[in-house]
Amino acid sequence: MARKMKQAPRGWNPYGGHRARAFDAAGASGLAFLNSQLELIDTDLVEPLQAVTHPRDITVKTGGGFPQFLSAWSANYATTGTQFYGLQGTNNTEIPEAQADVQKGVWATYIWAMGMTVTYVDLQRMEYALRIGQAPPFSLQELYENSVETNWVKALDFVVYAGFLGGAALINNPNVYEYVVPAGAGGSTPWAKKTPAEILADVNDGLTQTLTNSGFAAQEGMADRLLIPYTQFNVLTQPQAIAGVPVAMSVIEYIEKHCIAAHHGVKFKINPLPNPWISGQGAGNTQPAGQPGNGLDRAVYYKNDEKSLYLKVPQVMTKVMTVPTTRAGVAYETAYMGCIGEVIFKRTTTQVYQDGV
Repeated sequence: MARKMKQAPRGWNPYGGHRARAFDAAGASGLAFLNSQLELIDTDLVEPLQAVTHPRDITVKTGGGFPQFLSAWSANYATTGTQFYGLQGTNNTEIPEAQADVQKGVWATYIWAMGMTVTYVDLQRMEYALRIGQAPPFSLQELYENSVETNWVKALDFVVYAGFLGGAALINNPNVYEYVVPAGAGGSTPWAKKTPAEILADVNDGLTQTLTNSGFAAQEGMADRLLIPYTQFNVLTQPQAIAGVPVAMSVIEYIEKHCIAAHHGVKFKINPLPNPWISGQGAGNTQPAGQPGNGLDRAVYYKNDEKSLYLKVPQVMTKVMTVPTTRAGVAYETAYMGCIGEVIFKRTTTQVYQDGV
């Protein structure tokens, strides 16, 4: 006759310990479900912070589609003979001949492309969350579109400041005159070790270079912008001092107000530029464009005017197609494309690089 087994007490485990009961700990209070429903969601999605400065520093012109090259024309004027101004003396019969030389400049363009993939399962999960009243504070489409747009504007920054595939950019054009600033009374070139008067002298020298190279055409030829690293910009934001006493004017205000550009009626502006675009990009730098430099810090003087330089974007970022796919599961893929040209330098005489600041 089979022996009747004694019923074990509830919760007893023959292998030792106690049997685990599902949700026992939470169920004891009876508030687990209620607590999960008392969350108040902040619908403001926190996105990465970033600096995009090319709209501030250069004129951007759009339109044209997907060309392979961009071009522009320029003219040079000259005369023959010794009387190049055409002035005639009493015994002079030589008449100079006017000459004109037309040249063509050509700049490359770069195709930009980016894609995004949204899976069917993810879309269903988002829809389910919406149905049960727990809507997420964003849509997948919007999330990915923001990511694509972020990449686009960062690509524009890269082309403007570093250049792509060897193309010249705002801070590294080999056709722009560059030189190292002289040392101050303390024996050093960096602005951190110079007096405000010595820094103003460096700025005036840079502006004079652009003025001289541009035939002294102050309004169209003198630089009206100065880009410097944040380290030097921080130096210029310090209060100006007279006889060792700080006054209600920073060094940067002092320079912008008293430099030779201001006295020629040119509104001069000094702006900081984030790393790695400009720090260490001067003389002695051996790093590729777009990488943190290991040379002298560079200051960039230039005329921010489309007659001197500008960025041509023939095709802005555009959604070109959306197609279903099974490459990444059941999903749809969206492709974006654009076209970005090199920085077009029409007058390099309006620009100069100062290293060692």
